[in-house]
Amino acid sequence: MAEPTSALTFYDLILRVAKAAECAYYGATGQERAMIPIEPEVLDRCKMVVNDAIRGFIAAAPVHGWRWRNRDMEVNLVRAYTGTATAGAAASLTDGGIAGDYANDFFNNYTLRITAGTGAEEYAVVTDYVGATGQFLFAALSGGSTPDTTSQYRICRSTQVIDSDPSRYLLTQDFQGELAGDITFKAESNACGIEWTSETDIRRNREIDITTGDAPFVAAIEPNAAKRRWELVVDPWPTGEHTVVFPYKAGFDNMSLVASTATGGGATSLTDTAMIGLYPDDYFNGQTIRILSGTGRTSYAVVTDYVSSTGVFTVADWLYQDGTAGGTNPAASSVYYLDTAETHPCGMQFDSAIVAACLAKAEEEFADVKRGYLEKYLSTDLPQAHAIDGRSAPRKLGRGRSGLMKREGDAVYYTQRGVVTYET
Repeated sequence: MAEPTSALTFYDLILRVAKAAECAYYGATGQERAMIPIEPEVLDRCKMVVNDAIRGFIAAAPVHGWRWRNRDMEVNLVRAYTGTATAGAAASLTDGGIAGDYANDFFNNYTLRITAGTGAEEYAVVTDYVGATGQFLFAALSGGSTPDTTSQYRICRSTQVIDSDPSRYLLTQDFQGELAGDITFKAESNACGIEWTSETDIRRNREIDITTGDAPFVAAIEPNAAKRRWELVVDPWPTGEHTVVFPYKAGFDNMSLVASTATGGGATSLTDTAMIGLYPDDYFNGQTIRILSGTGRTSYAVVTDYVSSTGVFTVADWLYQDGTAGGTNPAASSVYYLDTAETHPCGMQFDSAIVAACLAKAEEEFADVKRGYLEKYLSTDLPQAHAIDGRSAPRKLGRGRSGLMKREGDAVYYTQRGVVTYET
């Protein structure tokens, strides 16, 4: 039997709602396994039910709040690699000055940004790096420019870094700006002395542009409007690699998922003209396209580039369900969805309660769903979730030592015993 590894995904929860509401998709012939709806209005309705159900579950917390919301955020700070092109083409940039310094694929899947010269402020995701020549390969720069010997670039080996800027890091979606303590360097990071400040102070410091040491000493958080997420900003930017940690209260915004029908496909692409103009360039980069039905069923691939004006998703290769290369290429009428691998924020111990909350919300939203889901959720599943949360321990504990349990009113706490050394 497989061991549990994670909470239910957004896809899993939408599918359960769709089956309960009898609006699941069963393929063009109606004989395939149940899938999420592909009609936009029906899918949107199911997504709304799931998101509202999770918000309702979070709001129905015990008196002292959910313990599972207490989290520690870890952010890996990285250095920036910079240089100037010695050659360029529509889909590549070469820096002969670093030829032989880094292994093949060292920069694969990271974002390269042009900081000055031809193509300034344009960017691309590196699909391949040739170590022997210092050549970065990509689909195209975001603005369509061809880099040349005036093009200066910057790249960071992190998917959290924003705009290839090693002082800016995108935080996880469950962080909603609620800090719960100080920021520190993780143990054995070979750095110390970082504290919270305001984003305004960091901007003021940057006007002076002084770099001291290889680790930052102040940090701030601010909203990132482009991603509807929060970001961590540090100063000065690191010239070495370190990890910072800070406690926070996990929140919930919403989960998103896109499903549709392709209008074309090939060995390294999938096209959906119905998507034109709905999402910005590169919006789906890094997400996984999974073919649900039709040509290429069960094949999948990671998006390396998305072009809003054409609705074209670019991939390196289509893979079989087991991850091996050479999967079946999609074609017109292939049904697909973009998998962000998002799971509900509460943890897998609350899977049953979240499913119950979703079905209860479906009973409210869909007139034909009347099976006692709401009553079961309120009388059984929600109280059980409170009990599970009450028995849970913090996600990260200190040194484990035995202690004595004490009670004051409704509060229960432990006092640590002293360490006793016995001599023989």
